[in-house]
Amino acid sequence: MLDRLRNLFKAAPAESPHTPAPVPVPVPEIAMHWWDQTRQPIPDWERIAQAEREDWTDPQRDAFWTAAAEQWLQALAQSLGPDYRVLSSERFLLLTALEPADAQPFLKFCESARRWIVRNLGPLAHPVGGGKHVCLMFMQDDEYYDYIAHYYPEGGEYAMSAGMFVNAGYGHFALCESDADAMHPTIAHELTHALLSHLPIPTWVNEGMAVNTEHSLFPRLADPRASLYTPKEIAQKHAAFWTPDRVQEYWSGAAFHRTDDGNLLSYDLAKKMIGLAARDHAAFVPFVMAAHRDDAGQAAGEHLGYPVQHLLEAVLGQDDWTPRPEGWNGLGAAGSAGA
Repeated sequence: MLDRLRNLFKAAPAESPHTPAPVPVPVPEIAMHWWDQTRQPIPDWERIAQAEREDWTDPQRDAFWTAAAEQWLQALAQSLGPDYRVLSSERFLLLTALEPADAQPFLKFCESARRWIVRNLGPLAHPVGGGKHVCLMFMQDDEYYDYIAHYYPEGGEYAMSAGMFVNAGYGHFALCESDADAMHPTIAHELTHALLSHLPIPTWVNEGMAVNTEHSLFPRLADPRASLYTPKEIAQKHAAFWTPDRVQEYWSGAAFHRTDDGNLLSYDLAKKMIGLAARDHAAFVPFVMAAHRDDAGQAAGEHLGYPVQHLLEAVLGQDDWTPRPEGWNGLGAAGSAGA
């Protein structure tokens, strides 16, 4: 599995799998601040961040944010009920209703998956710091959807999912325990989002890299026999769905939040486009580092040596697929949460 992922991104040589744990440091005093009128405890991370000091070392900053996250999760556990608890490992904090003995294999997988993905993203991965990764594992579907609704416009619709990365405040990922079969692939997908969250990349780049990582670690998911549709049916759906006007929803990121076939087709497009772009590793890495969501990576296309719409053309055929960001206002461009 690791070889497949390394071949996809052709990253720098692997780090040692035995990276030492962070050295414990004194935790600075933390004043927690909370948003009013939320159904569950949601911290006001901007106010909490005001306590950061410029003279802190990276370990001090890491300890501060980890301690703040632990206080948040303890409050959330208390709000959700007596079945919930907070567990931790070297680089993860987990809110869960699982018994500790049942949760430990999950945390062990998270640590292993993180090492694999960091190796293979190489310079694209977020460095260690800023607190441990936070994973919220909800026992019931309604608890999961009630929580993620905090990050969507009131009354808005969103696609069904088994998990998502919430890139807001203290970036974290939320999972639904009831979909146990999807748990590990979802972690691989959402960890990729977490490790890319420092880059202002377009949604199609972000999702394409996450899906390719997920499929590289779990090849059965990429098997056409596991898909709802045959490759021919998917191609027909693309041809029937995308037009030069509608494709602007894809470039802006809005199509990834559709509740119809546009959601499935957007992820499929992103997966295929990133697969094509990543073949040239020397061009792909600087492209991702320069790509910006404001123009769908159009300006960064100079690193690829061709416009980004050529990647779309390779999948959909010839047409005017050029990103037109000046017309995205009102399309509902992608927000802070990534599935």
